[in-house]
Amino acid sequence: MKFLNSRLDSLLTTSQFTYPDLRRMFVTLTLDQFFICFISIISTALVSSVGEAAIAAVSMVGTINSMVSLVFMSLATGGSIVVARAKGKGDIQEIRRAIGQCVSLSALVAVVLSLSLIALSEPLVRLIYPNVEPLLVTYAVEYMRLMAISFIPFSIFNAVFNIFRSLGDTRSSLLLTIVINVSHLILSLLFINGLRMGVTGSGLSYITARTLGMILAVYWLMRHSGYYIHFRSFFRFDPKITRVIFSLGMPLTVESLLTQGGMLMVQIYLARLTTTDLAAHAVSNSMLNLFLTSANALNALTSTVCGQCYGAGHYDLTRHYCSAIIRVGRFILLGTVLVLLPFTPLLLRLYHASEQGLSIIYTALGIALAGLPLFWADGNIPAMVLRTAGDASFTGLVSVLALLLGRCALGYVLTIPAGLGVPGIWIALVFEWLIRGIALRVRFHGDRWLHQAPA
Repeated sequence: MKFLNSRLDSLLTTSQFTYPDLRRMFVTLTLDQFFICFISIISTALVSSVGEAAIAAVSMVGTINSMVSLVFMSLATGGSIVVARAKGKGDIQEIRRAIGQCVSLSALVAVVLSLSLIALSEPLVRLIYPNVEPLLVTYAVEYMRLMAISFIPFSIFNAVFNIFRSLGDTRSSLLLTIVINVSHLILSLLFINGLRMGVTGSGLSYITARTLGMILAVYWLMRHSGYYIHFRSFFRFDPKITRVIFSLGMPLTVESLLTQGGMLMVQIYLARLTTTDLAAHAVSNSMLNLFLTSANALNALTSTVCGQCYGAGHYDLTRHYCSAIIRVGRFILLGTVLVLLPFTPLLLRLYHASEQGLSIIYTALGIALAGLPLFWADGNIPAMVLRTAGDASFTGLVSVLALLLGRCALGYVLTIPAGLGVPGIWIALVFEWLIRGIALRVRFHGDRWLHQAPA
């Protein structure tokens, strides 16, 4: 252990950060991500207790909800990159302006998209899933409308959450995560199991928990961020900062929309499968998110570290930390798989899956976990670094093309014509990670991305 710490210290300690700093941030971010995913697993399990129709309906509209929510989440990411750069430069006034505009822009976009989703929910469900049974349509429309309402408070919470991460204040982001997710769990137990409200209870728990999280997030930002943020900060618009946030956020938004559009194509051909297949696919996704906790923590760490290095003009350190996090990340992901794998059977009991469903879940997870330590870091860490440098258009192009070749094209061939069913889509997912990794590493080893950032 002493040799390992010494090796990591020599690899990760620079003039900008020290190994103990990064270790502390990573551990906090991992706890943060683990908490989010564990509560999500419990929530999905509670919905599954209502029946396979309920969890299938939640899975059906999951892609549509993600498509909408990722728009304002992309803007929040753009804003957090601006905050991280300002932190790297040590510009307090720019940090305050970036924080205020990140929150207000995210809220404004969320209101517009949420109202649109409420109005179009039933036509969207019937257009995308014309042949599903009526009960699934009813559940899906109701759940979509409730989730749309919850997006408004969540957009503000998410903006503040990302701001704390970009500043390196991972303890505050962990606190916010604990509050919103514990609230969601308690309310889910109350509405779904206690009052037996099914899909409606799940939606109401999101609305209530996210509203509580929003209130705490804004209060914590104003009182404990150390940057003296006031309400008027949310209503002062600096055209320069707004332009930079949109220039960083919009390519990511387009990428997210195109990616989720591709996922809608996936959902369309998956709709040909049985309700058991759809439920097994949803459970597999939920379980994979647990194994991705350390991966998401690595991404968040990369955004903070490389964003601040880039903002300070230390381009050599930006490149160094990207390579270092990829190398360390492969071993962390392998360790995550080895540690969590023995607990998988126990966690799967929460989902009330049938024997046929369990067989599909184990096969899908086995495929994904085999590829996770090998391909995930190379296909995702460089993308985050390129985004902090303003090279989001290239990363978006790679993501969309990888999705089209992977889960859309290869996934369809393996799932439907080849008859592999749900495992086919998971083979295509690993192939997608591989394509992304090759393309992004080629770009990263060049120099064109280094000076893409807006002034």
